[in-house]
Amino acid sequence: MKKLALILTAGLTLAACGQTQEKQNEKASAEESVQPVKVDLTVPEKGKVGEKVNLQAKVTQGGKAIDDADEVMFEIIKDGESDHSVKKMVKESKEGVYSLPYIFNEDDSYKVISHVTAKNQHTMPDKTIVIGDTKAATHEHEHHHEGSVHIMPITAEKNKEVNLMIHVEDKDGQAKKDLMTRLEVKQPDGTVKWVDLKETHDGQYEGTETFEQQGKYEVTAHAESKDGFHVHNDSIFTIK
Repeated sequence: MKKLALILTAGLTLAACGQTQEKQNEKASAEESVQPVKVDLTVPEKGKVGEKVNLQAKVTQGGKAIDDADEVMFEIIKDGESDHSVKKMVKESKEGVYSLPYIFNEDDSYKVISHVTAKNQHTMPDKTIVIGDTKAATHEHEHHHEGSVHIMPITAEKNKEVNLMIHVEDKDGQAKKDLMTRLEVKQPDGTVKWVDLKETHDGQYEGTETFEQQGKYEVTAHAESKDGFHVHNDSIFTIK
């Protein structure tokens, strides 16, 4: 009987240890999942027309490199021309560093925004680079950047409701609250559908819609306020 009791006690102890370890692992996993994704954006302060400039975004979480981000996109905006930005996707990284070699064709001041979506989080730090020996170097803020709007990637299926989301920031990179926002969606047959969005978090606006046509959709996000703030941005998605 004593031997049996010892065996049972040992078994219960091992089971308890296993459950404790499992809970510790679950806790560690949960803590890791809620840690903020950090993006260290590296952009030179100056550059020259026609010469390659290396733009880099180092993506980490809890000090660990993220090489499988859902999306890393560099958006390049010439000073005073927020309606006509250049967007470049980067899919490959090395030790969490996503790099984009880029050549600027005109002297001016440019804003570089790194849009990063990873681990169910989104962040978009920005920096400024001055190209050439121009007045832009001393009058960098002569033009007024109102802010920026980013359309989250849209993956939709025909006749299935899809969630739509945008993020809006002011000229200082802070979340822009209390805006009137909507999406202008040009459908494959040329007709336009408007989708109203509601604020779900500071600077984050969401809505749902069901699309009934196959083909390419052109989307323009509009964000504005009563005091004159207005930004917009474009995106494209396809339903096969």
